[in-house]
Amino acid sequence: MKRISIIKQLTGIMISLMLLIGLWRCVKEKLVYITTTDVNMTAYLEKYPEQFSEFRKILDMTGYASFLSAYGAYTLFAPTNDAIDVYLQDKGYTSVDQVDVDELKNLVRFHLLSDTLRSNTFTDGKLPSLTMFGQYLITGTRNIDGITKVVVNRQANIIQSDIMVGNGIIHVIDHVLQPAKFSVAQLVENNPKYSIFTQALKETGFYDTLNVLPANNPDARRKFLTVLAESDSVLNVAGFNNYADLKAKYCNTGDPKNGLDSLHLFVAYHVLYDAKYLADIATSQSQTTLAPLEIVSSTLTGTTILINDVIFLGVHEPGAQIDRAASDNSATNGVVNSVLQHYTLKIRKPVRVDWDVADQPEIRKLTSIFRKSTTTVSWTKTGGDPFQDIDWQDGAMAFGPTYSWSLASTITRYMLYGDMLMLPIGGPNRVLWYEFRTPLIVRGKYKVWAGYRQQKNSGSTTSVNQFSVDGVTLPRLLEFTVARPVGTDAELEAQGWKQYSENSDPIIGARLLGVIDIKTTDRHILRIQNISGTQNQNNLDIIQFIPINDDQVYPRFKPDGTLIPKP
Repeated sequence: MKRISIIKQLTGIMISLMLLIGLWRCVKEKLVYITTTDVNMTAYLEKYPEQFSEFRKILDMTGYASFLSAYGAYTLFAPTNDAIDVYLQDKGYTSVDQVDVDELKNLVRFHLLSDTLRSNTFTDGKLPSLTMFGQYLITGTRNIDGITKVVVNRQANIIQSDIMVGNGIIHVIDHVLQPAKFSVAQLVENNPKYSIFTQALKETGFYDTLNVLPANNPDARRKFLTVLAESDSVLNVAGFNNYADLKAKYCNTGDPKNGLDSLHLFVAYHVLYDAKYLADIATSQSQTTLAPLEIVSSTLTGTTILINDVIFLGVHEPGAQIDRAASDNSATNGVVNSVLQHYTLKIRKPVRVDWDVADQPEIRKLTSIFRKSTTTVSWTKTGGDPFQDIDWQDGAMAFGPTYSWSLASTITRYMLYGDMLMLPIGGPNRVLWYEFRTPLIVRGKYKVWAGYRQQKNSGSTTSVNQFSVDGVTLPRLLEFTVARPVGTDAELEAQGWKQYSENSDPIIGARLLGVIDIKTTDRHILRIQNISGTQNQNNLDIIQFIPINDDQVYPRFKPDGTLIPKP
């Protein structure tokens, strides 16, 4: 079993190397990989004095030699003798004996993590565990003379990787890593291009919030924070020549420290929870801010990261671009990033969302199929996930959705835009769940409706399913095999049903799934979970989120999307 495990690990390393070669199209630096479990970290460093005698001496001076001789699971970024020499020269020392012991202790702690991290787990961003010093390290790659190097903290290159010892993993680096010295607040203040934003931080009280060391912060959620700072030039373009202009525009209470003041909320909306480097922002579609119940959305387009670039009610709202060159600045308690355009919190009221589930980016790209051809298209997970906003249960029987369009078929012709997704669901030979990422929904209370075309595989089949939003279960079940009842609009709504399309045939109808309290203005996850039954023809057309006080029945839809108002 151990041999198989090692083979898998080595295979993972080789795959990662091949991916890096393909991504950067350059020569990958040859790193040496060593596997040895017969010694611990201290003993390994001692075996190679020509490389590590200086760092080994530091371990003795700080008392960490015995610590790293004991059993454990650590990752050590070990600087070479040459790296220590450069560090000493920069500090004005001639030997490690001249360095204060406390400074050396911090040096060791900043190079050591209580976790075992192989190089094939390194991403373009922060490592998943804090150093023993209490700050994050970040990793990435850079191209130097056609050679791709793995870089730690933008300060050191890894020159020897994945040395497996008895109590963890050693990565050899060519420079000593330096921890951040300034808080998030101080980093912003120290940069003269943020003078207006710095004054806004101070006037609103957020300077103090961003100037607390993690060890001294009683609020666990705020130990690490991230600022998306706006430079003076960005604010100038937006019409703010100084702080007075910014205050005149946004301060609506006269007190910027007031939690309900618009200037206070403006600054809070630029502060994110946790240490968010660019890679963290790029790989998550929303970030929680210090503005209560408000998020910023993030979108990666090529190599460009955009904040709040959204489509709302069918209208594209351009976002603010993150300045890559001026971002990923580590602080003692977080990160400072910079944006290239001014943005602010938008107060929106709950608004109706009529979501055509068949309108997915990947289907739209099928220009000869999307709302044009009666040819159906189906997807599986063979070769990876085909959709960015649809997921379903993995497995040998993981048959995904089928897209169908026709203005002639009795199945689709009265559906919105004449198309739908057919969802095979139910055990034992079909998937048990699907998940969809919704369009942007403004926070508030909504009634949730599912519009579908009833159909049965056979006279005895059924398909009973439960829906949830962000893990909150909606109370009413939906059976795709059951047609809606017949009755007046009022009678149907009282029973949790309605006619949502032009067609009055009961095979086309919408089922009320329940009421949901959307906590944040964001895109959310809607899950369909099979409860019982199994069949292929679960024909889903539309999901509606309608504010609870709005008309739930009108407007209805014609197949071409035209709204039918209330008579």
